[in-house]
Amino acid sequence: DDLRKHIESVENAIDSELKSNGVDIAASSNSHQPLSPPRNNASAETTVTVSQSSQEPAETVPETSNKPEGERLCELMCSKGLRRYICGNISHRAKLMEEIPAALKLAKEPAKFVLECIGKFYLQGRKAYSKDSPMISARQVSLLILESFLLMPDPGKGKLKIESSVKDEAEMAAVAWKKRLMGEGGLAVAEQIDARGLLLLIACYGVPSDFRSMDLLDLIRTSGSNEIVGALRRSPFLAPMIS
Repeated sequence: DDLRKHIESVENAIDSELKSNGVDIAASSNSHQPLSPPRNNASAETTVTVSQSSQEPAETVPETSNKPEGERLCELMCSKGLRRYICGNISHRAKLMEEIPAALKLAKEPAKFVLECIGKFYLQGRKAYSKDSPMISARQVSLLILESFLLMPDPGKGKLKIESSVKDEAEMAAVAWKKRLMGEGGLAVAEQIDARGLLLLIACYGVPSDFRSMDLLDLIRTSGSNEIVGALRRSPFLAPMIS
């Protein structure tokens, strides 16, 4: 399943590049065709196409092309595209943490979109995230998106609407995540990245009823919560439960 998703992301990246360079690629492909009598006609057609597109009103293109990539992808609710974008810039965390929270607010349904972005990576055991595993960056992307969701401009105080179906899906994910961690030795000995992800998930969507106070304490201790305390304090679900 991971391999299939990776292949899809590569294909989508190629398609995106082709579309963004459509005119140049068309001209290039025509110029590299085998020699044949119609070749001059093809060149003429390419020239006409380029000249016609240049005469189109300028207002039709700049509005979307000038937008930051993160904002454009969030507006389109393109979860795969946003993951690729963040993964490609994961080394510039400070820049992403400025851009992504505001960009998420542009999504039609931010809560649903964020859940789509994180997928079901939480079902993969710790062995999938051994040292130097390419999956580590994928998990970092998901955590950054969850943290950004909590840091959205004016998100909360309970005012952000989360559809019941989305909330139910998030609760099922949290329960499944906890169950896996318990099977690997318990929340108190979970990997930091695992504990942080689960803590952010319940901070975003609510704490399931079968999470005990000790479970929350274990997650806070093992997640390095001091690094994400700004986001946790914005949670309308977690903050009221913890002094």
